[in-house]
Amino acid sequence: MSFPASKFFVRNALLLASIAVIALGVVMPKPATADIRRSCNATLHINGPANDLDYPFRIYVSVANTLYANQARRRSRDAIISCVQGHWNMRLSNGRPHWCSPEDGYPFQSFNEEMTDAICAANPGRQSFLVDVSVAISGDTGCVPNNQWAPISIARDYRVYCWIPPAPEVREGWNLPRQDYRWWEMARNETWQDCAKTCADESRCQAWTYKHPTGGDPPLCFLKDGVPGWSRDGRFVSGIKGEVLH
Repeated sequence: MSFPASKFFVRNALLLASIAVIALGVVMPKPATADIRRSCNATLHINGPANDLDYPFRIYVSVANTLYANQARRRSRDAIISCVQGHWNMRLSNGRPHWCSPEDGYPFQSFNEEMTDAICAANPGRQSFLVDVSVAISGDTGCVPNNQWAPISIARDYRVYCWIPPAPEVREGWNLPRQDYRWWEMARNETWQDCAKTCADESRCQAWTYKHPTGGDPPLCFLKDGVPGWSRDGRFVSGIKGEVLH
């Protein structure tokens, strides 16, 4: 009879199919359901006049399973660039983007202040200089798309000031008599700020005195190569030299 043979064939076929499905389940791993963390390697680079600074850090991104590992690294790369560029844009404030985490090695809280302190300490003896800021990214697939290995520029020729000059001391109604190395009559529309600016521009000058115009007499400017004692006199404005007078 052919019917039992057909029934036997169908039963064997179902059995073989079940074995095949089980085998595939063993050979082909199922995607993991736990969070998978991936990151790229980043180095924040500060280029100084003699000595540079490098700060390695990472930003981790979590995905649902290993099938999205490359996507996680691409997102890590984007987050690194966004972190450094975003923090640079707010560099004068005491804050940073929340995804720039010190737990993962990110170095700064207040970018400008902390970078200035560090790069000035690495290049002592300079009052100010220009720096370049960049970030280099490396790692597995997704971290460096299309072999873009070159560092990403964040800022170029940014001036840092390692020493803030003292504000000049100016006293209205006070004279600094003596120790003049030169003096001259000024134009009537010139002020004590013009006298002080001339002092600031001459390395020999340590102090200055400006005499207000009186009657037909023009204003006078006295430049001094020392700092004599103060003497109260309402006809004068005097000051001790500061590095820059605005």
